[in-house]
Amino acid sequence: MSSSSKPVQGTPVWWDLASTDVDATKKFYSELLGWEWHDLMSSPQGVFTVAKVGGRTVGGVYTDIPGMPKAEGPPMWVNTYWVEDAEAAMNRAVEKGGTVLMPACEDPAGGGFKSLLLTPEGAPFVVWSGDKGVENEAYGEMGAVCWTEYYTRDVAGINDFVGHLFGSRYQRVDLSRPPVGDEDAEGEVQYQYFWLKVPDLELDRGGMMEMDASWGDMASHFMVYFRVEDCDASAAKVAELGGEVCVPPTEIPPGKFSVVNDSLGSTFSIMSLRPME
Repeated sequence: MSSSSKPVQGTPVWWDLASTDVDATKKFYSELLGWEWHDLMSSPQGVFTVAKVGGRTVGGVYTDIPGMPKAEGPPMWVNTYWVEDAEAAMNRAVEKGGTVLMPACEDPAGGGFKSLLLTPEGAPFVVWSGDKGVENEAYGEMGAVCWTEYYTRDVAGINDFVGHLFGSRYQRVDLSRPPVGDEDAEGEVQYQYFWLKVPDLELDRGGMMEMDASWGDMASHFMVYFRVEDCDASAAKVAELGGEVCVPPTEIPPGKFSVVNDSLGSTFSIMSLRPME
């Protein structure tokens, strides 16, 4: 993990992916997002490698070794949140219905302590603490993480959970977007959204959406968004590289996004942003 000044508690600062074929994962993201790689640790059992874009850190990929603690469900990028004390944060999560998959321990990559947890709805995330920050160097840049979201069926419960855990909250806003799947439709669709508000952090780093009946039996989960220049072209590139487009490019207030799977089935989103006016 990259070093920086000390982040604010509750800030999403790092993103990891467990891969059953690290070489294939490297190839996919290099061709899609222009990533370069730096292997930090390597052994006969596997590797931990850091992705960079323009020489700046994006996140990490490591070998999915049988027996390692992980959540059930499809593979996805996992958010890491900075906290003052990983063990204390782990205990606070349990107090509000969270589950511990990996107790707080020293990070093998060095620099601090981490714990792998589940929200009360079963979505995995990591808390990390240390003298040095792990804040992502390339956040918001082309090819890097530009947003994170949580999808929930219990807005009040999750707000209680993150408030107790981090001191953060999700704040409701009312937004609108063009209709999806009907080019002839007029007007806009109104919907609710929730900004992640982290105390003493000026810029928002994430949001939340409430899952309704249209989501079917999909489990609550976190989603990571990578910034691209052209969402349509990048979605087509995903398919070309052996991935899958799960949600086609769709207009939203900041720009256009698409939910995709990489060539090994791990889910993430891509997003192109409109120029700031």
